[in-house]
Amino acid sequence: MTKKEKEESSSFEGKYLTFNLMDEFYGINVDWILQIIAIPDITQIPKTPQFVKGVINLRGKIVPVIDLRLRFQLPEQEYNDRTSIVILKFQVDKGEIFIGIIVDRVIEVLDIHSSEIEETPTFGVDIDTQFIQAMAKVKNLVVTLVDVSKIFTDSELKKLKNSK
Repeated sequence: MTKKEKEESSSFEGKYLTFNLMDEFYGINVDWILQIIAIPDITQIPKTPQFVKGVINLRGKIVPVIDLRLRFQLPEQEYNDRTSIVILKFQVDKGEIFIGIIVDRVIEVLDIHSSEIEETPTFGVDIDTQFIQAMAKVKNLVVTLVDVSKIFTDSELKKLKNSK
């Protein structure tokens, strides 16, 4: 590992909430997470992208909800009792916005060390890996570390903020 790769992997070190989409493991740094909830009733919003499932009422706040499977262009799946919404916190235009992401199943919070992290492999020019921050090898599993700041573009965040 080069010096630059070591510096990058140590910057990704930390506590990650791990979850499943399909049978793959993903992780989001806990600094982004407000809370985890079961799926409540979701109010659909017309004329939104397919991955936007609608909005929920979270303690008096209207929170947009997206299906992370659809955002990552994975096949849609019916929700079950293990399906959860992870509420993320974003800073936008001098304010905060909360967005819920639907995941198949929350696993656990893992302490991921720099020695377990590798940079994203190169898949070729036709494959979009913008959401992938790095890869981690933990407990005999490969965990894709998600770069939350790249799940949405700035314009998508503004549209989600205004959809409330």
